Amino acid sequence: MFERLSDRATSIVFVVLVLTISLGTAGIAGGLVLALSPLLVVLAMLLVVTREGYSRAGWRRLGTGRLGLRTWPLALATTAGVCLLATAGAVALGFGRFSAPRGDWLQSLIAVSVTGPILSFAEEIGWRGYLQPRLAFLGERSAMLVVGLVWIAWHLPYILFTPYYHSEGDRPLVLLLFGGSVIAFSFLFGYLRVMSGSVWPVVLAHFAHNATFALLLEHAVSTEYPVVVREYLAGDTGLFVLVGTAACALAIGISRSAASRRSAPASARG
Repeated sequence: MFERLSDRATSIVFVVLVLTISLGTAGIAGGLVLALSPLLVVLAMLLVVTREGYSRAGWRRLGTGRLGLRTWPLALATTAGVCLLATAGAVALGFGRFSAPRGDWLQSLIAVSVTGPILSFAEEIGWRGYLQPRLAFLGERSAMLVVGLVWIAWHLPYILFTPYYHSEGDRPLVLLLFGGSVIAFSFLFGYLRVMSGSVWPVVLAHFAHNATFALLLEHAVSTEYPVVVREYLAGDTGLFVLVGTAACALAIGISRSAASRRSAPASARG
């Protein structure tokens, strides 16, 4: 349809489409559409709007052609590891206690293991596979920030107009923690994407985060303060998760900057 669109133009079209879909996500069925919408919009962009998908190069740019195995341990440590530490922090403060797995934990484990990777891929193929590389003209960190802001906006209708996601607790505080955490994740996942040249470490990181906090808080921690633990401290975007994720992203960013400074003189001499 528009085979000569620039990265700037394709980014704008992608964002408009994915945010438009997010506005119609009230209800459980809408939540499923929301979760799949980045993937659906990527397919629409590649096969209909720009037709890049009719060449190998169009798909290769998504970062699916390599596994990026070297960054998988880092992806797990900065997501599942942070969730474990966040939960331990809430327990240490006396807001809960670890317990033997309870409830239908095996069923939950199977369900998460099956659906989790699919839903994580559906999101990340859009955010880090398609959108982030096309925002490279903004600069590396600015691209990550813009992706994070779009990611927040994409979630907001489902948070504000349905009772299914982040519906407990003080709404302004929950939104503040949510927004900060999403930006932190956008930088962390963005660095994983750049470092590996692959979307797969990011899919792994997204899945590891979602699975770890969900299984821990639902089946391995008993608490009399569920809102404090699950919304404010150790849940999806709790304070401890926000701080831990931001610290990991900052450490990676500083390390990359230091490595660039060390390599610059050598490049100049060469």
